Amino acid sequence: MARSPKIKTSIHSTGVKPALQGRSKKRRDELIATGMDLLCEKNFSDISIIELTSACGYSVGTFYSRFNDKESFFIATQKAAVSLFITSIEEEFSNPSWNSASSEEIFSTLVNVSVDLLSTNLRGVVRGSIAMAASNPEAWEPIHKCGETLTLTLLELLKDRFIGDAPYRSEDSIKFGMQMLFGTLAQAILNDKVNVRLTSPEMRKNLTNMLIVYTQLKPE
Repeated sequence: MARSPKIKTSIHSTGVKPALQGRSKKRRDELIATGMDLLCEKNFSDISIIELTSACGYSVGTFYSRFNDKESFFIATQKAAVSLFITSIEEEFSNPSWNSASSEEIFSTLVNVSVDLLSTNLRGVVRGSIAMAASNPEAWEPIHKCGETLTLTLLELLKDRFIGDAPYRSEDSIKFGMQMLFGTLAQAILNDKVNVRLTSPEMRKNLTNMLIVYTQLKPE
């Protein structure tokens, strides 16, 4: 698994107590990062607070001084993962030079950044969200919102390349292409025994080609 990105955002959520000092924030972020690691291997229901805190070298009291319960901890973990994902994509495409890049370059970079991020412990949050959504559909909502935000980023980047007399065709094709992208990535996270794994070069190549072939834009 690739090196995991550092949590670098403030987390405001019901059940999460404010981290007013640097040491408090550090411990909160270590608990969240460890939770992400554990979620890569286990269902959230199978992770105990004792296991989580022991993995960090902290006491159970350290957990409860920062989170009300396991549910609020999971929500905070989701928020941290989603924020990292969105920030990474937006930072990658913030350079104005992308406005003149080819569609292939844009799709390839989007796929590469997404796969790179999901090859870290962020994968565990998606995996955990999929499992929890089976009994609680609301558990998938933060991941769904993340996908919507990434799709809007791509639509904004490509809007000048929409088909002139039928821009809706370009927009719809991008939205559905992104839906196929997210669905394939989620399946690869959930089932590592598929023919093309998340970590294989073919995954990146096939996803990029799918977006290139399926998306309807002006000829370049």
